[in-house]
Amino acid sequence: QSGKPPVKDMFTDLKDGRKLLDLLEGLTGKPLPKERGSTRVHALNNVNRVLQVLHQNNVELVNIGGTDIVDGNHKLTLGLLWSIILHWQVKDVMKNIMSDLQQTNSEKILLSWVRQSTRPYSQVNVLNFTTSWADGLAFNAVIHRHKHELFSWDKVIKMSPVERLEHAFSIAKNHLGIEKLLDPEDVAVQLPDKKSIIMYLTSLFEVLPKQVTMEDIREVETLPRRYKQECEDGEFNVQQVSLEEEQGSSRAETPSTVTEVDMDLDSYQVALEEVLTWLLSAEDAFREQEEISGDVEEVKEQFSTHEAFMMELTAHQSSVGSVLQAGNQLVAQGNLSPEEEFEIQEQMLLLNSRWEELRVESMDRQSRLHDVLMELQKQQLQQLSDWLTVTEERIQKMESQLLAEDLESLQKQLEEHKSLQSDLETEQVKVNSLTHMVVIVDESSGESATAILEEQLQRLGERWTAVCRWTEERRVKLQEIQLLWQDLLEEQCLLKAWLTEKEEALSKVQTSNFKDQTDLSVNVRKLAILKEDMGMKRQTLDQLNELGQDVAQILGNGRASSKIDQDQEELTQRWDGLVQKLEDYSNQVTQAVGSIGMSQVSQKTAAETTPLKEQVVVKQSRQELPPPPLPKKRQIPGDSEAKKKFDAESTELLNWISKSKSAIQATDIKEYKKMRETSNMKEKLKVIEKERVEKSRKLDELKRSAHILLDQMGKEGLSTVDTKTVMEKILSEWKDVVQHLEEVARKIKYQEDINACFKEMSELEKIVIEKDGWLKNDASSASQPSAVLKDLCQRELTHLVSLSPRLEHLKATCKALASQPMPPNFIQESLNGFLDRFKLTCQKLEERHQQLKKEAESQPSQEYVDCLQRLKGALGELEHKQQSIASGLSDPSKVEKALQQAKAICETLEAQKPRVDKLAEETKALEKHASPDIKKVYTQEFKHVQGHWDKLKLKISKDVKLLEELTSKLRIFE
Repeated sequence: QSGKPPVKDMFTDLKDGRKLLDLLEGLTGKPLPKERGSTRVHALNNVNRVLQVLHQNNVELVNIGGTDIVDGNHKLTLGLLWSIILHWQVKDVMKNIMSDLQQTNSEKILLSWVRQSTRPYSQVNVLNFTTSWADGLAFNAVIHRHKHELFSWDKVIKMSPVERLEHAFSIAKNHLGIEKLLDPEDVAVQLPDKKSIIMYLTSLFEVLPKQVTMEDIREVETLPRRYKQECEDGEFNVQQVSLEEEQGSSRAETPSTVTEVDMDLDSYQVALEEVLTWLLSAEDAFREQEEISGDVEEVKEQFSTHEAFMMELTAHQSSVGSVLQAGNQLVAQGNLSPEEEFEIQEQMLLLNSRWEELRVESMDRQSRLHDVLMELQKQQLQQLSDWLTVTEERIQKMESQLLAEDLESLQKQLEEHKSLQSDLETEQVKVNSLTHMVVIVDESSGESATAILEEQLQRLGERWTAVCRWTEERRVKLQEIQLLWQDLLEEQCLLKAWLTEKEEALSKVQTSNFKDQTDLSVNVRKLAILKEDMGMKRQTLDQLNELGQDVAQILGNGRASSKIDQDQEELTQRWDGLVQKLEDYSNQVTQAVGSIGMSQVSQKTAAETTPLKEQVVVKQSRQELPPPPLPKKRQIPGDSEAKKKFDAESTELLNWISKSKSAIQATDIKEYKKMRETSNMKEKLKVIEKERVEKSRKLDELKRSAHILLDQMGKEGLSTVDTKTVMEKILSEWKDVVQHLEEVARKIKYQEDINACFKEMSELEKIVIEKDGWLKNDASSASQPSAVLKDLCQRELTHLVSLSPRLEHLKATCKALASQPMPPNFIQESLNGFLDRFKLTCQKLEERHQQLKKEAESQPSQEYVDCLQRLKGALGELEHKQQSIASGLSDPSKVEKALQQAKAICETLEAQKPRVDKLAEETKALEKHASPDIKKVYTQEFKHVQGHWDKLKLKISKDVKLLEELTSKLRIFE
């Protein structure tokens, strides 16, 4: 990015330190001077300046010196680059969250964030930065958790590991701006590179939401330490682990902080504390290891874990020795007080005893793990050997049996063979485990154990391969026989039906007593047609005889062969009988011609009849001759084996092509339908395509073999016509199969598109039917007011109109389908029919909505009706109160009380006057819009209410006046 030339070779280009200084300039933002010379001294000065800058920026470096980089040490150069990445990318990205949580371990925080992000996904359980990422699910889960709108999780689950990784890296690049730092093929392995995973996850951490709590970190701290064993897939192999060599080559990970120069008590105490702290953690780690399991895979994992632990012990052995040496040095100097000397001796004794105890216990556990693992692996080998013995006996028994006498028995043999294949697939899991055997070579066992085991594995591998090869070859043979036999029986049935038809036709031919010349000519013509049909069908009979011979030869079963020969003989006899009968009929017709007389017509008839007899006889004589033998292939002197091999392979390939053509033809879609199940077709096509890929390699090999064979034959002056013809036929037939396969796949995809289109059309059709049902039932309901029905109708219409986007998509889909070559007519017809129904339903809803709207406008509002009812009720109550006033007026106090009640009723009645006036206005407006019937009903009802109000007003006014007069008189009387 800075415009400097790119690095082409990491180890060569970084040797002189200039590129590293360029890198640090970009990271620190400060100019860094460089030595311009090209000598080793200049390179060392540049690299030392790099190390100095890194030290100033608190970048941790362990055992990396300038000479290591200048000398091009691969391991330490990569270590230096990783330290730079860890500081400026990993820790820099996480510095804020590390500060907030008061954590210093960036890996722990990153693992906590990953586990928190992937917790909702049951298929993902991230335990480390290596094996947990190989299947690609974890990368996709992290992105999907924070960006779920970018893709569907269900689709990711169905992908292969490499596809998942490619999917995650592409999503991250296109939507998050993260470059593809990793290749899917490098991650989809048993043990991906930890540093590469951390680097990529840091990029995700930088752009995605960050939410890590102390609970997440504590959860990570409780995870058990796991070490994954690296093993390669393949044939049976032995992984040798030489403990002495590995321990000897391990470099100390924690260099001692003490030296033999200028040793003082403080330095010794610091070094002792460091070693004891590590020793305590190592003891805890050893105690946390689980008891030795009884499962071979778990023991392998335990062995690998403990092996890493032993390597860690070896790496720290020098640190322990340095501390003990430093203690002895301090004691030997004689500068310590008796108390200090005693304390140091006690410390050294404690350190040595704890170190020795841990070392002995670790070696003991390693020995026990080795013994248990070897014993379990031996049991595995013995179990496989026993299984192979039983299976080999089973195969011998199957080989000794003759092939089936009929198709039903052959089907049973196929089922029995499928059972064997199923057992083979089950055992494959155990065989895969044996491909990763672990053998420890030490001084006691030596290399003899490895040699013996390798020999045993080799023998088992050869037996396993032989069983697998025999099973596959027998499967192919049985399926080939089944296909040929079915073809034979089907062709026999067709020929029998054809013979029956022709026998019936011949029996209807008249051979004498002709009415006239025309009658004679008609029957002669019938015989001529029969003769022509039999001439064309003769080839079918010959092919059927050849097919029967092929099936009988492959079966090698006397009874089955006899049955096939008997069926073929029966067909041949029927054929010969039909030919003889045809000849007899021809002779009879010829005699009839002579008896009728030799007119011009009869001469013509005789001319047609006589050749008929001769031709049939000649044809019959030719038919009775056996078919000419196939031309014998000339043997090639000196290379007959190559020719035989070519013939065998070409025959096998042609047989497969023939079988595949039949299978593809059976799978082919003859006619498209609106809905058709395609899963079975796709499965069958998938099987054929898989076989095609396998046979493609054989075809390439056959081409090379043919080329070599033709060269050899040309040099020896032999004819190459047959070989070229066979090769041309194979290539032509192969091309036809591939084209047919692609065509059928295209048809299936087209049918699936039709299925999806008509599924969508069906769903839309259901909605239209629901709307039609609503129009017929609910829209005509008299139980609801027009205003309510109008709102409901508007809702139904809005829903139907909202389907327009789906409707447009359906149109586009149908248009795309109809644009394909030779599309079925029902696509456009169905779409047009649906669109007509959709349009008609929309139109009906719109018309009904307008009708209900008019009805709602022509009827009084609900408020008007409610107000009218309330007014009627209020007037009824007031009238009841008015009638009760006049009763019981026996003394002045009651008269006074009645007067007050009458005045109250009068006031209440007067308060209803605005409501009466409003109803009067609305009734007048209703008269303008409502239908005559509705106008009449509500006008009469309002007049009744208004008359009731007026009448009640008059009565209560009279009562008030009367009571006032009565009260006045009573007062005068008093």
